[in-house]
Amino acid sequence: MADEAQIIYEYVNGSTISFKTNDLSITYNRLFMTVTSRPDGNIYVDDPGKAQRDFTFSSIISGANMNTLNTVQTAAITYDATYPRIQKIYFAGGTTLTNIEIAITSLVAKDMGNGFWQVNITMTEYTA
Repeated sequence: MADEAQIIYEYVNGSTISFKTNDLSITYNRLFMTVTSRPDGNIYVDDPGKAQRDFTFSSIISGANMNTLNTVQTAAITYDATYPRIQKIYFAGGTTLTNIEIAITSLVAKDMGNGFWQVNITMTEYTA
């Protein structure tokens, strides 16, 4: 079983939703990078250095947090230089990532009963 991670999603200043997950996946993408094989047999890489990460995970949250998440995602979110963001990701051993500006690009919620919801979320970094 994977170590548990805690993801704190801050959608406006001081307003957060916390997720605990044991299946966090972080995909690193190099935007605009091209690898070219030329007739001379050499391989050339052109990389302007723009990177983007996708954070994908599932978590079980309370109905109150699901209501807030639903309200936030269906509202007209203002994307600025700070929010929404992953305020912090706590990994096992105390390692953290902080202040990553993101957009939730996928949200699937399943009612688990007894006031709990299973959510599957993809958060995409929108600054590099």
